[in-house]
Amino acid sequence: MAQNRSGKHAKQNAASQGASASPAPMGGNQGVPGNPRAAHPQPTAPQPTAAMPPVPPVAQGAAGGYVPTFQVNTVPPEGKKHRGLKIFGITVASLLGLVALVYLAGVFIFMGRFFPHTTIIGMDISGKTPEEVHQMLDGVLSDYTFKVEGHGLDLTLSAKDMGMSLDSKSIADGLLSEMNPWAWPYEVFQSHDDTDDLVSTFEETKLAETIQAAVDAVNAKGDAPKDASLAYDESVSAYKIIPEEEGNTLLADVVLDQVVKGTVNFAPKVKLTDAVLARPAITEDDPDLAAAREEANKYLEGTLELTMAGEVVAAVDTALLADHIKIGKNLKVTLNAEPIVEQIKDQVNNMATTGAKRTYTRPDGKEYTVEGGDYGWITDSQATADKVQEALEAGKGGTIEIIMKQNAAQAPDENGRDFGNRFIDVDLKKQVARLYDEDGKVIWKSDIVSGLPKDGRDTPTGTYYIKTNDGASTLRGYKPDGSKDYETKVDYWMPFKDNSVGFHDASWQPEFGGKRYKTNGSHGCINLPPDKAKELHELIKVGDPVVVHN
Repeated sequence: MAQNRSGKHAKQNAASQGASASPAPMGGNQGVPGNPRAAHPQPTAPQPTAAMPPVPPVAQGAAGGYVPTFQVNTVPPEGKKHRGLKIFGITVASLLGLVALVYLAGVFIFMGRFFPHTTIIGMDISGKTPEEVHQMLDGVLSDYTFKVEGHGLDLTLSAKDMGMSLDSKSIADGLLSEMNPWAWPYEVFQSHDDTDDLVSTFEETKLAETIQAAVDAVNAKGDAPKDASLAYDESVSAYKIIPEEEGNTLLADVVLDQVVKGTVNFAPKVKLTDAVLARPAITEDDPDLAAAREEANKYLEGTLELTMAGEVVAAVDTALLADHIKIGKNLKVTLNAEPIVEQIKDQVNNMATTGAKRTYTRPDGKEYTVEGGDYGWITDSQATADKVQEALEAGKGGTIEIIMKQNAAQAPDENGRDFGNRFIDVDLKKQVARLYDEDGKVIWKSDIVSGLPKDGRDTPTGTYYIKTNDGASTLRGYKPDGSKDYETKVDYWMPFKDNSVGFHDASWQPEFGGKRYKTNGSHGCINLPPDKAKELHELIKVGDPVVVHN
């Protein structure tokens, strides 16, 4: 029992002394201070007891002694843990600072220099400053030439020819300002071609004049394109579409545009595209062209026929209309009626036959030509022209009878004859007068005495017509000085030239015909035997033609 207490006491004593007490050797009795046997402990036979617990293994103490293993602390002290985290944080912060320093250094560098792998018009400007790039660009401009070729154009232009200038300093500064130096870690691994941002300027007028001169030289040898158009086809009396024709001339403004686009970024040459070729503006399948054709053909429906005594003597036909149908560039179709109206007016004026030369064949087969007189057509050209214009503007064809101030028996034939078969023929040479009826038969004939062929008393030749047939009249003649020459009453007065020359009975003439007129001729009238004058008075009508010839 004493031994067990001794062991318990030793445990308590060791615990109270801590690490400064020397551990007792394992086994047997525990020594006490001052006991000489404590330095030399003797082995003791173990005493069996049921109450003693097993002794745990011992561990080496920090100060060279040993402590029980249950007294060893396996968790690091709190101070050591904090110290490791601090070291780690300092290391990370140092690395981040270094990275930030490198990044900011890159930002600083690329604020004033171009990124690696940067080119402009084939020149490497990597790492260059704007000033260096500015000087490089100045050198390029002074040596720059540009070749234009294609579609017959072969032209080499210098910067001077083009009036080309380059604000290289502003361009270099502008290119650098477009860079993002804050993105340099990414950008330094990319390729940068700044050619598209290189913009030169031109003296527009000078370049345009240069291009225009070159294009004019090419076009002078080329064929301009032709638009599809309308043409009058006489074979079908209608308009038809004429297809367009391609040409090989150039459009100066398009050439200029392609040159500018090519040279603005210092390209070495441009191959002109087909866009520079002048193209027909109107093609044969243009619906507006088809509509214009229909409208033009509608105008052709307005043909007119002009008649004289029921006979067609003039016409406004499709060919004449086509000559004055105008088709504008916008395919607007118009009819210029004015020239047609004037043409018809002139034609109608020329249809007046009074005083005209006429050649005719008398029923007995003898041919005569006579000129002068007041018989024939007297046209009203203005009134006729007005009717023609009205018809053309209405677009309706038809027939227009020429408006006359005086009519004749028929329209003039190819010889100018406009009197019909019924007429009085006065043959001054034979001193015979005849009246022909509508069938060309002589229904009256008489010898005559015509005017004395001197002193202005001869009977006038020409074609006239009977003015009146009133019967008795008093004939008066006057001398050139105005004094009365004669005053004679007649039973039958049938004037044909105004009211001064006509047929009348002449009871004072003892004979008629032959050569009597040469010595005893009248003052111009046709003297008739009284009985023949009466017959004629009963047969003739006012308006009957009188043809007097030699």
